[in-house]
Amino acid sequence: MHILVRDKRTGSEEWIRIEIAVELMGLNAEEIEWALEEHGECESVDHIALEPE
Repeated sequence: MHILVRDKRTGSEEWIRIEIAVELMGLNAEEIEWALEEHGECESVDHIALEPE
């Protein structure tokens, strides 16, 4: 699974694998997937996951 992740500092967006998003955001995959389903996004300190592919 790939998700679109935005860097909050630079505003750059990139499609990355969920495994990489887990490392970047410091959350587990289940938390990210749940937040995307329930709220349409998942936010951490430095990144925002916006949508799954």
